[in-house]
Amino acid sequence: MSDSNGFTLPPENKERVMRLTQEVFVPHLQRAVEEGSKQAPFTEVLSAASTAYANLVEMTVGREAGVSLLRSLAEHMEKRPAPTQQ
Repeated sequence: MSDSNGFTLPPENKERVMRLTQEVFVPHLQRAVEEGSKQAPFTEVLSAASTAYANLVEMTVGREAGVSLLRSLAEHMEKRPAPTQQ
């Protein structure tokens, strides 16, 4: 992926990404949401989680690249099938 500013991400190993998503990140995020839900309404918990993710992206790759990355994520979400509820 590349934007007009020349920021390029290397190719991903999609299988590894999905494994990390399901085995590492989702369980930790679910626990964080459960803990946050004890302290605030769900809308605030979701806002806090989104803000934390945006902050992490910006700290890691910088603001301009972070905005590009988050836009690409939003476009990807629009195109993929909706996940099934568990």
